[in-house]
Amino acid sequence: MKISGVESSKAAGSQSAAEARILPANRPKGLVSTREKTSTSLSPLEQGMAVAEAALKDVPDSRDEIVDGLKERIKAGEYKVSGEEIAEMMLRRRDADRIR
Repeated sequence: MKISGVESSKAAGSQSAAEARILPANRPKGLVSTREKTSTSLSPLEQGMAVAEAALKDVPDSRDEIVDGLKERIKAGEYKVSGEEIAEMMLRRRDADRIR
């Protein structure tokens, strides 16, 4: 099947539109579109990881509203957690950190 120049330019234009939807406008240094890709740039997997890392930078380390709510409950004496529950959560967190 032969593709004409018009069809080829349509395909190239749609690829750029797709990349604009997928890749963030303020993408991390080194994250390039397939049009900008050189032999020394990132692989598709590395590009995906860079996109994920960029998205995670916008997520806060703590959720202030939850922390503030817990502080209020602790001050009011309404927050009761057993040592067993704390130990269980610490072990879960350790296991989750090992996976990363």
